[in-house]
Amino acid sequence: MHEYILRSLVDEHRRQLMAGADAHRHVTAARTAMYNQPPTVPDVLWAEGTLLNVRPIATDDVDRLMRLFGRLSPRSVQLRFFAPIRRLSRSQLTRLVTVDHDCRDALVALSNDEIIAVARYDAECGARKAEVAVTVEDTWQRRGIGKRLTRRLSTLAAARGFDTFVANILPENRAALSLVRTLSPDTSVRWGRGEYEASIPLVLPWPQARP
Repeated sequence: MHEYILRSLVDEHRRQLMAGADAHRHVTAARTAMYNQPPTVPDVLWAEGTLLNVRPIATDDVDRLMRLFGRLSPRSVQLRFFAPIRRLSRSQLTRLVTVDHDCRDALVALSNDEIIAVARYDAECGARKAEVAVTVEDTWQRRGIGKRLTRRLSTLAAARGFDTFVANILPENRAALSLVRTLSPDTSVRWGRGEYEASIPLVLPWPQARP
């Protein structure tokens, strides 16, 4: 009788452990599915009366991105890439459009199916900080497009567990310096190695941690 009771207790304990493990697997699967599903973002953006479409960057955007680069002024290219680049190679363009919508992502704004602005973040998987970069075509600058696109991108990044955007900014890029300060009241900007280094805290939509 004693052995029977002991065996019953052991079996019950085993069942409890297995039930707990199953529950943990279900929770983990649900959380993983939630993080792998990008939060929805509004699909339009108004810029001084002009309606722009907004969507995640896609692999078939290579040619659109190439045409955007061709419309950028030398000054805009210098401010974005820190170098007087004349053209981007096909492999560079392919990498820019190939994202996983988790550790790397980008949103684009389009007018008449042409990309006129890009906001992207890039990070090592598992990191808490991501590097952010914004490009707006010259004729569309100073309309608040970069700011609103980056805010939407920051919502996506925060929902995926990132807590900080970082950016390196050339001293003559006054627009970018103004932009990063509008994204968060706690943004810090410091000078180092010939450029400004900005750290932008992201506000999480709800308390959560990366799975």
